[in-house]
Amino acid sequence: MKKVFYTLIVSFLVLSVGEWPFVPTCYAKLPRLVVVGSTTLLPLSEHLATNYRKEVGVDVLVQGGGSSAGVNAVLNKIAHVAASSRVLSVEEQKHLQPFVVARDALAIVVHPSNPITNISLNDLKGVLGGKITSWKILGAPFDKPIQLVNDSAGAGTRSAMEELVMGKSKSKGVNGVPITLMSVVVNSSAEMKANIAGFKYAIGYLPFNYLDSTVKAISVNNILPTYAAANKGDYPLSRNLYYAIKKGSAGLDLAYIYYVLSPEGQDVVVQEGFLPIKLITSVEELDRITRGKEHE
Repeated sequence: MKKVFYTLIVSFLVLSVGEWPFVPTCYAKLPRLVVVGSTTLLPLSEHLATNYRKEVGVDVLVQGGGSSAGVNAVLNKIAHVAASSRVLSVEEQKHLQPFVVARDALAIVVHPSNPITNISLNDLKGVLGGKITSWKILGAPFDKPIQLVNDSAGAGTRSAMEELVMGKSKSKGVNGVPITLMSVVVNSSAEMKANIAGFKYAIGYLPFNYLDSTVKAISVNNILPTYAAANKGDYPLSRNLYYAIKKGSAGLDLAYIYYVLSPEGQDVVVQEGFLPIKLITSVEELDRITRGKEHE
């Protein structure tokens, strides 16, 4: 029944705009859908794509590259859906319609041997800004230089840290405190974890779904980094995660958004270690969102 339901949605949306002639799936495959963007969302995007192929028969190609790469790919008609772990800029939202598809929380992580168990937001700001450079200042029993590991510029996770910790706000035109250039720069959350796991004096940040025994997540403002705390709004480092499509689009990309926001799609969100959002349960409600009358 699920496969029939989603196939009908795809067929209805395709027929309503005439982007592709309707061909029964028993004779031909529907066009390929391309999703590009956030490495934070990459495991979730791949899982969603696999399930969607099974449910509907639409081939979904997923690529990483970072949030900005995904946005640019959709703007330049290279991809249909941008996966973004940052808020789209005002200029980007003139052309793209973002949808909140999941919620995430970021953990501050150190090497498992590090005795530090907590960091204040103010001290974290000092570390990221390059003002605090010794572990002793943070209460460690050793006077060793802090090795900060950062995501590359344009990465959604780094953008989240700039907003949640450093005070940056694109909507208010506030630049905040810049993150120091004196850090190891990585290109993905997997690379971030590998660097911190391999150096005992490193510190960095990871989405919750990347945490494992190779790194140690510490409290922020004495609040443990847990999904329960993030869901309640107590944990300070939480954010929305987005999929974005071209404004006015009503083809396969919109059908895919409907699937991601459906109970089946949100089940995958939970399975991949993210927090689900308020579920969208009707085409009418989704249509209202696409017209900009209800957007978080």
